[in-house]
This record gives sequence, structure tokens and C-alpha cells, in this order.
Amino acid sequence: MNFKKQMAIVEGLFFVNGDEGTSIEDIKLILEINDEKKIVEVINALIEKYQKDDSCGLEIQNFAKTKYRMITKKENVEFYTKLSNIKTETKLSTASIETLSIIAYKGPITRAAVENIRGVNCDAIFYKLKTRNLITNVGKSDEVGKPSLYKVTDSFLKYFNLKSLDDLPKIEDESKNEKDIFGR
Repeated sequence: MNFKKQMAIVEGLFFVNGDEGTSIEDIKLILEINDEKKIVEVINALIEKYQKDDSCGLEIQNFAKTKYRMITKKENVEFYTKLSNIKTETKLSTASIETLSIIAYKGPITRAAVENIRGVNCDAIFYKLKTRNLITNVGKSDEVGKPSLYKVTDSFLKYFNLKSLDDLPKIEDESKNEKDIFGR
């Protein structure tokens, strides 16, 4: 296998492994090359390629001594931040807000308990809320099957401009509301 092919494979490995990174040992096994110097030459050639190419927004980073990963170039951080802000500033759906409210007031709570209160399946909403770091898994319930318990995160507090959950509006006792509805 020629040097350029080795570079292409190592570059792909960095991309596929993402933040976890790829170790020199892993590259040696994959390329079936026992000479660490040759692997380092390939990696250094990639590092140099990315450093020289101003039209590329990526670079190769060495960390934990023998691991490497592909990262974005620091000089473009202001643009990456804008993308991050766009993604987090998108409005939450009514269903998401309802689900978050239940978790905020009743948490830690299981997904099944939230679904029971809402009366609908919440799988997709839970996924979106976890992705946006608004809820987190905080352990397992003692219920049968040991379902996961969820609560809201500090990102939830930040999103809704709250210092703590104590700043949430107070809700009236449900039994009092039922009496008011029926006028008793």
C-alpha cells in the first residue's frame, strides 16, 4: 500500500472515530504496519497537509500522547458558535414544553410516568430534549424493570432564565382545582 493510500485511510479513521480519537497502536493494527515511525510519518504528513490548506476548516490534534483526532480550526470558532446558537435557539414545541414542565415539577420521573400524565408516547420528545441537554438521566427507579429517572439540567434553567427550580411558578393543589371546576 502506498503512502498516499495510508494517509487517506488514517484520515478516514480520524473522521470515523471523532472525539474519541485514534491511537497509534490502532493505526498500526489496521494498516498492518509494525513500524511506529512509519505511522508517525503518515500522521505528520496529514498534520502538515491540513496546516498548509487555508481552504480547509479542519486540523489534526494530538492528545493523550499517542492519540489523534480531527478537529475544527480555532480561527473559525466564531462561525461554529453561530451554528451552535442557531440550533439551541430554535423554539421548543408545545409538546416539548409540556414534557419539560412535567419533568421540572415532578422530577426525577420516569418516561412512563410522563407519558401517563400527558396521555401520549414521548420517545421522540425525550430524545430531542436529551439532545438539547435540557433533561438528563439521573439513575434508575425502584419500579419493576428499573426504568430510567429523568430530571431537568442546568441548561434547562439557563434556557428559561431561572436561578433554580424554586423560581418555577407555583401550581395549585390538583384536588383544589377539581373542587373549583365543579363549584364545590
